[in-house]
Amino acid sequence: MRLEVKENSKNYACSVVEIKNLFPIEGADNVLRTVVNGNNVVVPKTTEVGSKMLYFVSGTKLSAEYCRVNNLYDKEENNLDTTKRGFISFKNRRVKCLRLRGVISDGMLMPLSSLSSMNLPLSTQTMEVGNEFTDIDGVSICEKYIVPVRNSGENNKKGKQSVKISRLVDNQFYLHGDTSNLRKNMDKINPNDIIGIHYKKHGTSIVIGNVQVKRELSWVEKLAKRFNVKVEETMYDIVYSSRKIIKNGYLNPTSGEGFYGEDIWGVVAKEVSHKIPKNWTLYGEVIGNLPSGAGIQGKYDYGCGQGEHKFYVYKISVVNTDGNIVFLTDKQIEEYCEKVGLLYKDTFIYYGTIRNYMDMYFIEGDNWREEVLKTLEKNYNEKDCYMCTTKVPEEGIIVRVEKLEQYEAYKLKSKRFLLMESEEQEKE
Repeated sequence: MRLEVKENSKNYACSVVEIKNLFPIEGADNVLRTVVNGNNVVVPKTTEVGSKMLYFVSGTKLSAEYCRVNNLYDKEENNLDTTKRGFISFKNRRVKCLRLRGVISDGMLMPLSSLSSMNLPLSTQTMEVGNEFTDIDGVSICEKYIVPVRNSGENNKKGKQSVKISRLVDNQFYLHGDTSNLRKNMDKINPNDIIGIHYKKHGTSIVIGNVQVKRELSWVEKLAKRFNVKVEETMYDIVYSSRKIIKNGYLNPTSGEGFYGEDIWGVVAKEVSHKIPKNWTLYGEVIGNLPSGAGIQGKYDYGCGQGEHKFYVYKISVVNTDGNIVFLTDKQIEEYCEKVGLLYKDTFIYYGTIRNYMDMYFIEGDNWREEVLKTLEKNYNEKDCYMCTTKVPEEGIIVRVEKLEQYEAYKLKSKRFLLMESEEQEKE
């Protein structure tokens, strides 16, 4: 049995979990509440403690066949058993975040036997708690749901840079990577790890680097090379991208204006490129409004006026000519941003060890990670966004674990935000 996770779907892989607890829901006779990876999930009353189940987080797109054979579609005629009806839309097959009887249910739990209906060569007994997959033996079960957008070439690429950027030097410019879910990764954090806690902003990602690119050689230089004359073949230039797509027109002429129909990434790159030292790359979030006046993320204005935006740095890498990369610490980023006048400090909440953060709340023993998660959620999640003039839920926080040669960070999204995000995805 071969378990695989599709590229760009790491945070939306199906997980094999064990039901450790069940709680009644006031006013509900046929369902119960359980907790999976820190998330509340509503399950049928027939669910038993100790059973192994498949967990699909909200925002996951199920395969058409998995929905059909398990009778999950909300219209009977689309199911294998046309007398049964489920709750998954035939149009998008997306797992929703729902509010049921006052409980925000993030995701869906299914029995292991649901895989047997796919005619896969496996025994459910071989599935172990902790297994994650989007595909089994090449058969698709699920993947990340991507909202279809008319004017966006980016969403259709599913995170891949499909255009060969011939003028980029290898290992000099790195696109934005996925940030994993803290609720699923608390086991990777230790009490004495130095962490940074950051307020998460809801905007659009941008990457801006002052890195080496290949020069366009003149015919004289090309001729000189043929006679083994040394010619300078690289130069430093500003390269900028959205989350996954190089946006410089001369480097990637097919990039266009992208998701928003206007090049907000180029605007920000022009504003800050003179502040970036050679070999440095800034990763950040653009929030507020587009130059045209439209909101980058709807009502999330972050105090910006008509046509205004803000750029916040959240990560900085430094790469040498050999492609070796290091990351600035949170405190180094803070010092740099203060020096050059970039935004960072006001959404930087805490820096130090987890043990010191928890202080008197810290509990030694097997359940200390659960206490850390509960404390973080209590302190920062489920509130209104304090930076916005409109009443919208905050997105959540980012917890970064300090490492020299890798950037390790995890997101903890507000459940209110997840519910809103699910509703917005439903509207496409």
